Amino acid sequence: MISDVKKPRTDDRERRLRKRIKELSTLYEVSKILTSALDLNEALNLIVETTAKMMQVKACGLRLFDKVSGEMVLRAVYGLSRDYINKGRVFAWKGVYKDVILNGHVAAVRDVASDPRFEYTEEAVKEGIKSMLSVGLMLRGEPIGALSVYTDRHCTFTSDQIRIFKGIANEAAIVVERAKLYEESMENQRIERELATAAEIQANLMPRENPKLRGYEIAARTLPSHMIGGDFYDFIPFDESHLGIVIGDVSGKGIPGAILMASARASLRAYLEDPHTVKEVITRLNRVLHRDTQSDQFVSLFYGMLDAQEATLTYTNAGHNAPILLREHERILLKEGGSILGILEEASYGEGKIQLLPSDVVIFYTDGITEAERGDESFGEERLTELVRTNTYESPGELLERVLGEVARFSDSPPQSDDRTIIVLKKAALASSGV
Repeated sequence: MISDVKKPRTDDRERRLRKRIKELSTLYEVSKILTSALDLNEALNLIVETTAKMMQVKACGLRLFDKVSGEMVLRAVYGLSRDYINKGRVFAWKGVYKDVILNGHVAAVRDVASDPRFEYTEEAVKEGIKSMLSVGLMLRGEPIGALSVYTDRHCTFTSDQIRIFKGIANEAAIVVERAKLYEESMENQRIERELATAAEIQANLMPRENPKLRGYEIAARTLPSHMIGGDFYDFIPFDESHLGIVIGDVSGKGIPGAILMASARASLRAYLEDPHTVKEVITRLNRVLHRDTQSDQFVSLFYGMLDAQEATLTYTNAGHNAPILLREHERILLKEGGSILGILEEASYGEGKIQLLPSDVVIFYTDGITEAERGDESFGEERLTELVRTNTYESPGELLERVLGEVARFSDSPPQSDDRTIIVLKKAALASSGV
C-alpha cells in the first residue's frame, strides 16, 4: 500500500530531474557554442542560428537597443526573408518590445495576425509567421536588446520552453558583452597603431636638427601632451644669412589637429619664396586656411625672418603668444601682427622689426608653457621672464631644458594637459659674435 502511494511521486521527481538535466545540458551546449565566437557580428549570427535550432522554430532575430533613438536595431537574423527583414523600423516604446525591453520580461504572441501588440501584421502573414516569443536581454540590470523566435504554426509556449529560452537569452547577453569588449579592444589597438604612425609622421615634419647660423645659437623642443600634438615649429633657411622661424598652435587635438598642423606648415612653406615678404606670406596663409578649414578650426602662429647679417628679426604675430626678447634691463614683447589664422578671410596683418644686440635672448613659446597650472595659479609670463633673465648665461639648449623642467615641477597635474613647445634664440656676445 505504501509502495503504491510513493511510486508515482518518485516517478514524478525523476521526470522533473530528467527535464532539468535536459535543460541544463541544452544551456551548456548553447554556452559552449556561443563562447567560441569573439567577433561581435559572428557572435550575434551564431546566437540566432543556435537559438532557432535549439528551440526548433522557423526563425530567430536579435535586436540591440539604441538608447539614444530608442530603436531596436536588427543586428542578426536566421530563417527570415530579405523582404521581411526590410519591412521597417522597430522601436522599444511600442508593440511587443514595450513589454520586454525595460525589465527583461518575456512576451508570447500566439497569433501574430490578431494580437494588437504585433506590428507589421501583413508582412508577418506573408512571411508565414504564426507565433512569436521574445525576451529582453539584460546586463547588470540594464536593457541591451531582445531575442525573438518565430514559428510557422500557432504555438502556445510552455513554461519549460520559456525557461530554456530565458536561459539562452542570459547566455546571449553575456556573449554580446564579451564580443563588444573584444571588438572595442581590437578597435583601440587599431587606433593606437594609427596614432603611432601619425605621431611618427608628425615628428618627421619637425626639424631634425637645430639650425647653425654664424653669430647665433638656436635650440627648440616640443613636448606633446598626447601621442599627437597640436604645437609645431619650423626653421626655413633661405641663404647663409636669412632664416625663417615659425612657431604655432592649432585648435583641436589628435588626428584633426595633426591634419590642420600639417596643412598650415605645408601651405606656409609653399608661399615662402622671398625672405622679405613676411606679412604678405601670413596674409595669404590666412586666406587659404579660411577657405580650407571648418569654422571652429584656427591656428595661432608667429613667423619671423632672421637676417643674421643685419642682426634684425622681421616678424608677424598672428594671434600667438608674444615671444619675449630679453636684454640687460629691458623686456620687449613681439606683438605686431593681427588675429589668429583661419577665422576672418580678409584679416589684415602688420609687421614688426627689431634690432638684435649682442647677448640678446628671444624666447618663442606656446601657451602650454605659461598656462601650466597649480591649483588656481598659472605659470605665467612673468615667471617665465624671470626664469630666463636669471639664466641668460646658459646656452639655448640648457635654457629650454631649464624652462621645461620648471614648468613640469610647477604643474600639479602629472598628465600634461597641453602641448609645450619652446624655441630659444641667442645672439652671441660681441667678443665672439663673428658678425
